[in-house]
Amino acid sequence: MIPNEVIQRLKTIPITAYLSSRGIEPVKEQNGQLLYYSPFKDEHTPSFFVNPERNVFKDFTTNDKGGDVITLVCRLKACNFAKAVQLLEEFEGITHSFSFSGLIKPCNEKKSTLTVQKVKSLENRALITYLGNVRGIPFAVAHKYVKECYFKVNDKNQFAVCFENDLKGLELRNVYVQLSTNPKAITTIKGIDNSTALIFEGFIDFLSYIVWQGKEPNCDVIVFNSISNIQTAISLLKTYQMVYGYLDNDNGGKTGMNSLMMAGVNVTDCRELYKPYKDVNDYLTKCFFRQ
Repeated sequence: MIPNEVIQRLKTIPITAYLSSRGIEPVKEQNGQLLYYSPFKDEHTPSFFVNPERNVFKDFTTNDKGGDVITLVCRLKACNFAKAVQLLEEFEGITHSFSFSGLIKPCNEKKSTLTVQKVKSLENRALITYLGNVRGIPFAVAHKYVKECYFKVNDKNQFAVCFENDLKGLELRNVYVQLSTNPKAITTIKGIDNSTALIFEGFIDFLSYIVWQGKEPNCDVIVFNSISNIQTAISLLKTYQMVYGYLDNDNGGKTGMNSLMMAGVNVTDCRELYKPYKDVNDYLTKCFFRQ
């Protein structure tokens, strides 16, 4: 018998935070609710609603009534109530390691004032646990490419895994937030083979690729850090004899691949390798480790 106080405590875990830990982010805000593409169905119009204040969800692609975070985990993981509670207790253990509380809503991020205080080598246990347990990326892979950043947003001290771009801007990720500092730019990682390049939308997918393949690529790697940076990278990509694209399996990834092909980049679309999963990290955490 699971104590009622445990159940009630776990129900307070923000649905938005749990979805974010799985790489699922809101598309927009509407009347105080956050709209997502349904995690249960491939769709082009967001029909999965989360009410952050009540911490409940409703998926309009199905006939069910939605529910709380435990109900959501049951459906996402196709498990029973007891297993969902166990998974949420593990998730809660990770999130409690962080030094801040509450979710910074994506719709407010542009209004936030972010000040970087310190960047250092990756050694924070909470961040290592986040990468390993939530993203499937072990420390042995992560520490070569990312560091940890301590920063302040709206007078709140926070910390996150950080990945630097070519202009010294930072991509910041932890179990709660997805932030970046200016300037936004691509990240270029040089390899031995400079005639070939692998391209990724974000650094989590790049690190996931290394885990998936069991080795680091020997060619150049370009991480866009935002799908909007594709256009600025086209001139560079046209210098390669071959480009392999590991973009997301969504409209943005499809549009990005089409843009590269139309611009004359000799690119091979590799998204079929991890279809129907959203991206490389989604494939890594949901499918690859189950094989």
